[in-house]
Amino acid sequence: MSPLAGMARATTLGVAVAAVTAFVLVRVGAPWHWAVLIALPVGALALFAARLPRATDVVWAPLPATISTATFVQASTLASRLAEAAVDQDRFVTRVQPRLRRLAEARLRQQHGVHSLQDPRARDLLGADLHRLLTDPTAPLPEPSKLADLLENL
Repeated sequence: MSPLAGMARATTLGVAVAAVTAFVLVRVGAPWHWAVLIALPVGALALFAARLPRATDVVWAPLPATISTATFVQASTLASRLAEAAVDQDRFVTRVQPRLRRLAEARLRQQHGVHSLQDPRARDLLGADLHRLLTDPTAPLPEPSKLADLLENL
């Protein structure tokens, strides 16, 4: 069934339920304006219920091309943040640089026992360019290939 045919069927059902409700209320003695006032929400509820998908409806959506994992979502989020940071220095300083800094500090702590980027050994272990990228608020985001080379040192 097409979406328009489904909507027409649901609308017809809603109008029919509202009309029957109003008729029954008038027959039991309610004033016609009260019957109409009560029948309108009943008809709207019937329309809404008719538009709800059924548990037995077949979903014809194709399977996803790739399986999405948390790693994929994180990588795409990182890629979009890096793209934003490439054109906006403030985004780099507030969003990307702190995350890179925490990553570098964790790696230095795990592998070398260095607990801070302010430690003089951190500059030697990371290299001058990567250390500047992580600590200097005026450091620009380098080209993607250069950034990949710098992060490879981690």
